[in-house]
Amino acid sequence: MNRRSLARVLLLVGWSAAMAAAGWQARAHLGRPGPEARDRRVRQGGARLTSPLLDVELPEGYGVEREPIPFKYKVEQFVAERTRDARVRSMSVYWRDLMDGPWLGINLRRKYNPASMMKVPVMIAWLKRAERDPAELRRTFVFDPRVYPGPDQGADPARTLQPGVAYPVEALLRYMMAWSDNRAMWMLYGGLDGRELDEVVDSMDVTNDPADGQNAMSVHGYSGFFRILFNASYLSREMSEKALELLAQQDFPRGISAGVPAGVTVAGKFGEWSEGAPGSAVQLHEFAIVYHPRAGPYILGVMTEGTDWDAQADAIRDASRLVYDELVEQAKARRPSPRR
Repeated sequence: MNRRSLARVLLLVGWSAAMAAAGWQARAHLGRPGPEARDRRVRQGGARLTSPLLDVELPEGYGVEREPIPFKYKVEQFVAERTRDARVRSMSVYWRDLMDGPWLGINLRRKYNPASMMKVPVMIAWLKRAERDPAELRRTFVFDPRVYPGPDQGADPARTLQPGVAYPVEALLRYMMAWSDNRAMWMLYGGLDGRELDEVVDSMDVTNDPADGQNAMSVHGYSGFFRILFNASYLSREMSEKALELLAQQDFPRGISAGVPAGVTVAGKFGEWSEGAPGSAVQLHEFAIVYHPRAGPYILGVMTEGTDWDAQADAIRDASRLVYDELVEQAKARRPSPRR
């Protein structure tokens, strides 16, 4: 990814009136379809004698014993009901049990602009660099609004960078992930070599469609970032923990975290995108790992397109609540009966 690519990224990232959040244009060969109907093993390339196993995926819709996921039909019904409302025209859902590997997907072929969720690979690239040299996290950048391409994102973050202040990379990562600050994204992206980002996307089983210039991805295509972070199979365990701690600080209380009980850890990233014109389509998405105290950790990803961010946020929240509650019931059913 060269400096011409960077100029394209800035156009895609929200530094134009039509964009609300971050993204980048990946290389053309990344637009590969993701198989969804068979066992799949994802291995890290680039080595001569080894091929580390990064992830194993079962056939969609079945558990480890090849039993159907019992609540899949409820998620399908929920999506069908919500998309009858014109305010939520399209909705896709991805769920995966991170302990055993069963997963389900609704509307897997539908692709969306991941927008600010593309800040996740920028974070991963910096943490990979910090594995080789921990001092990289202490490296500082000074925000200069005179060279920032702007304008700022549509929804102002709760906290943002101040002009003339020197920020270490570790602080910039927090601004970018916790408050989704595009200024921090711009500075961190500019400090990377494009090959570092290519390596992240290549190694994490992420599929996209670069032909439309918007990084179009399905829920299944984006899920690789979260699956492999949880497995600590690309970053070291220490850096994977750091990445998930940053994701757990996300300031987006209306989505997945709103659908689970208070106190449950949710490590996630949301993204919003708009064409900019009044009445035009808007997209709102969120991916997260939910650390369910009974059923164990799982990934939930919900991507939506419609005309009303409030209605779309409500749909993400309610999908989260449905899945969480179903897993509570599933855990109760598995609990052995007390002896008499």
